[in-house]
Amino acid sequence: MSQQPPSVTPHSTDQPRPRSCALLIVLSGPSGVGKTTVTDALKAEGWPGYVVVTATTRRPREGEIDGVHYHFRSLQQFQEMARSGELLEHAEVHGNWYGVPASPVREQLNRGLDVILTIDPQGAATIRRRTKNAIFMFLAPESVDELVERVNQRGQDTPEQRALRLLNAEREMAELPNYDYLIVNRQGRLAETVARFKAILQAEHSRVAPRCPEV
Repeated sequence: MSQQPPSVTPHSTDQPRPRSCALLIVLSGPSGVGKTTVTDALKAEGWPGYVVVTATTRRPREGEIDGVHYHFRSLQQFQEMARSGELLEHAEVHGNWYGVPASPVREQLNRGLDVILTIDPQGAATIRRRTKNAIFMFLAPESVDELVERVNQRGQDTPEQRALRLLNAEREMAELPNYDYLIVNRQGRLAETVARFKAILQAEHSRVAPRCPEV
């Protein structure tokens, strides 16, 4: 009697797959390192995510538009936002208040869009305490001397403000061990910085166990 070959069970196409999550990315680093420049370049390349517009008590600079570059608010308006729980985090930086509106973050994550917060290391520390599974990227200059040159070239600050920024830079750089990723933003090599940023996003979206943010 001839034997029948063993049956082979085909692989099921209904096997469980890792779920996909939108990412909450905290892009931080010392003032003047180029955080906004990097996110502007990302958007210019058609990146489909959402960059949160920060609220601030700082006065608008020439060419800045309310609701596009910042939500410009009076100190009284800002304090009311903080009291009513409208801010995910807020901190005083270089004599002005800055805060992240909570509602847009939650709304865009629920829509399935990656969300970027561009904030200083002090604000990033608050986000680390108040959220779960955010991704923390530190944007750094090649050297403090290069950061000095960038700040001086901006021509937007008083000498006192420049001195304060540079004084804080070393303290902010000391926060690096608390981050998941380091990206060095080299002068004149923005495309390289943006490519590295996008590679990190791609890697995070490829995780078997995704980091699903809780805000």
